[in-house]
Amino acid sequence: MPVLTLAYRCCDRMLPRYIKHSEVEGIAMLARQQLVDANTDAISLSVLRDIGGLKINGIQFELWVDTDHAVNDEQGNPVLGVCEFDPAASLDATVLSVSPVSETASEELVLSTFAHELGHAIFDAPSWIAAAAKGPGLFDDPTELARKAYRTTTRDAEHLAKPPVALELEPRTARNSELDRSIHFAELRANEFMGSLLVPRQQLCRAVEELAPKHGVTIHRSPSLDPEVPGTTLRLTADGDIGFFDMECLQKALAKRFGVHRRFIQVRMERYGLLASGAGIA
Repeated sequence: MPVLTLAYRCCDRMLPRYIKHSEVEGIAMLARQQLVDANTDAISLSVLRDIGGLKINGIQFELWVDTDHAVNDEQGNPVLGVCEFDPAASLDATVLSVSPVSETASEELVLSTFAHELGHAIFDAPSWIAAAAKGPGLFDDPTELARKAYRTTTRDAEHLAKPPVALELEPRTARNSELDRSIHFAELRANEFMGSLLVPRQQLCRAVEELAPKHGVTIHRSPSLDPEVPGTTLRLTADGDIGFFDMECLQKALAKRFGVHRRFIQVRMERYGLLASGAGIA
């Protein structure tokens, strides 16, 4: 079972430090290179499920995976998946649980959920483990610290499309504001990792070059204006009375190729600047 070895900028508490989307994209690419060869487009759930552990910024821990049982949140409500660390269970293992394929969760959704939770394991779990290993401070109650567990929860498909807003259970304070920002950026990172791992920029552009002409979609090439993505950029248009249908058919073909939902492909096309204004399908 493979152990993914990755590194990124972090603070002394092992929290990611000012990591941009482009850096998350690069980390996802490094993870992908350790899982499949360069010619593989679709990463299967079995490949991800086989990951046995992670070594992140020098912190190595096991990854306990469960994709066979339905997952519930703390209130007993069904959810798509969770990533959690409980020092009472193990100080060097993170649990990644994803509800199996069912009437309400397609194979593509389960795959996306797993990749999202894997992003949390990579970017959030190291700080959880470091905090548990550090032990109590001078004024901390050791018994309280020992019971502190960490969890991220993917409640539904919408969670994978945009970052959630943290619930305010008490009046606004500086602590609450910091927690909101922490949750916001953690979800952004996990979603960007998910998208870049399952549908990388280079592979998507390569597939677009091959499939777009077959579906009546025109490719426009121009120099990239993004200094972080040098070279040539692609922009797609589908003209005519059924242009929207041609674009949708292309997205469906790409989705099948990468093993994800068509909406997933649309989001990645938008993220990589492939879609001209108005070219996306709602």
